[in-house]
Amino acid sequence: MEETVTIPFDTAKLDRLMAEADLGLVLAHTRHNVRYLTGGYYYHFHANSTRMGRSQYLAFVGIPRSRARDAFYVGRAEERGQMEAESLWIPGRIEAVRGTVTAAESAVKALRRLGFTSGRIGVEMPFLPADAWLALRAALPKVELVDATPLLNELRAVKSDEELAILRTVYAGVAGSIQAAFRGSRPGETTRDIARRVEREMAERDISFLFALVCAGPGFLRAPSSATWEPGQVLHIDAGGTRRDYIADICRMGCIGEPGPLAKELHAACLEVQAASRAVIRAGVPCRDVVQAGEAAARGYRFGRYARFVVHSIGMVSYEEPEFSPDSPRTLEQGMVLSVETDFLVPETGHVKIEDAVIVGGTGCEGLGDIGREWQVIPAP
Repeated sequence: MEETVTIPFDTAKLDRLMAEADLGLVLAHTRHNVRYLTGGYYYHFHANSTRMGRSQYLAFVGIPRSRARDAFYVGRAEERGQMEAESLWIPGRIEAVRGTVTAAESAVKALRRLGFTSGRIGVEMPFLPADAWLALRAALPKVELVDATPLLNELRAVKSDEELAILRTVYAGVAGSIQAAFRGSRPGETTRDIARRVEREMAERDISFLFALVCAGPGFLRAPSSATWEPGQVLHIDAGGTRRDYIADICRMGCIGEPGPLAKELHAACLEVQAASRAVIRAGVPCRDVVQAGEAAARGYRFGRYARFVVHSIGMVSYEEPEFSPDSPRTLEQGMVLSVETDFLVPETGHVKIEDAVIVGGTGCEGLGDIGREWQVIPAP
């Protein structure tokens, strides 16, 4: 009996995108696209760093158009156990000695075996190491190597139910970490101390820490530093974390003692702008409408000149497809995930910001990690 193989992405969509780009095969190598195309697999030893010796770890996933079952994976011999344990769906597995050129040479062998000695092959040009690029070109002189990055970005634009479940979990975890970090903070702590607390809280929730931008106001320094958080000052924590490489990016506000009247007004304005943008988010709405709604709402305040409104898609990559601008004609699709952020940078108060994320639905949107949006007030001494 033939074994049933479940391919973890939309093969029909990939085939359509490849046909539109006139590609015979896509050859992906970035961590996010390797994980996406394999259904979550990435060699654990290099999960945090690819550098090694005089080169770096480089894996390849090759998928021919309309022949996904002929896909191949190029990796190291040491990966066998993990591939078996995680039931990697890709049947063709090619071993390569550590290094970028050797990985490219192994990919060439797989390509030749499948008959790809001419035609157009898509690679990830912004990320492909130069020596691997040269090795591919030298070994495949009749092949035209073109950039498949836009194609792969588009493939990931609409999230599956499984992806949305991961994003709900990671957003809840990051939001909870920020809230706990505020509650554990004390007057006089440095923003570096607070950033480290965020990192520890994420670890407790099985979230991989990406960053924590911590800004005590007045002032706009967001890099964690020796600056201290003092009574009466507002502070924002803008933090990012991942689970299975799916990103959550959230910003919340706190104050030692009750925030002042202007700070309260700015925070309320952030929430109102966020609500105005959410009100228009649903499938079929042009991306520009979301930008225009947020920008118009932000400009309507007496401190509107200090406003900044940004919306971008998020998933395995921040600022992935679709792109947002005031004149973007593309429409939203159900299952896209958007990060929406409103800032007011007012000199006498500081940097007041709220950042949330939403899932695009058919008739509206679903907030992700919507806890802690209110002021996190730390008792003053």
